[in-house]
Amino acid sequence: MDWNWNETSIKLPYTSENLRTLLDTVCKKENGFSQYDFAMWCDNLTMAFDDDEGDELNEYDSLAFGIARDIECQWDLFWDEKESRKIDQSKLELPLSWFIEWSKKLSE
Repeated sequence: MDWNWNETSIKLPYTSENLRTLLDTVCKKENGFSQYDFAMWCDNLTMAFDDDEGDELNEYDSLAFGIARDIECQWDLFWDEKESRKIDQSKLELPLSWFIEWSKKLSE
């Protein structure tokens, strides 16, 4: 299937391990990318997992898929689309505590 990939400054492959690395970077406030870019990267990760037609996700990838989907969905819910278009989205952020919780879940 041909997906409409979101443009993002994060140039890492779409893997569960990279999700964990990026989450840890956000939690430590060491990210050189915006949370918006991270949310778009997470959306691309879920599409990459969906694109692996017929491939059964292992338990860790399934967990990563759920977390990436939650990050992307929470971004959309937290920031009203009409309002966020008026603002530089690279300046918008979700609460840091949410990223810490997602990181904990992925590390369990």
